[in-house]
Amino acid sequence: MEISNSPLEFDSEDVLLFRAFLQTRAGSRLIPKLLEGVPSLLEKGDVNEILVRSGKVQGFQEAARTLLSLAYPLPDVPTNTATEYPDPSDDSKWNDGQQINKPNP
Repeated sequence: MEISNSPLEFDSEDVLLFRAFLQTRAGSRLIPKLLEGVPSLLEKGDVNEILVRSGKVQGFQEAARTLLSLAYPLPDVPTNTATEYPDPSDDSKWNDGQQINKPNP
């Protein structure tokens, strides 16, 4: 076990190993077992206690989502930086008869 103050890298090999673990008998029971510990919500009672419990439930849900996202990360969506229009300052790309950047004599 590695102990560090800095965030640990979770690389593609870790993803494969964690996914393989989740497919084992013990791994398939891990997240449901953790979620058994989710605090129950209160229907009535003190507003502050309800808010605290609600926050705890959300924290458990976020932890479960994080565990699953480690094993099944969302694919990287390529960002398309190209636009439909050419650079507005490039006169050669625009066939409108206007010149924004006139050449110096």
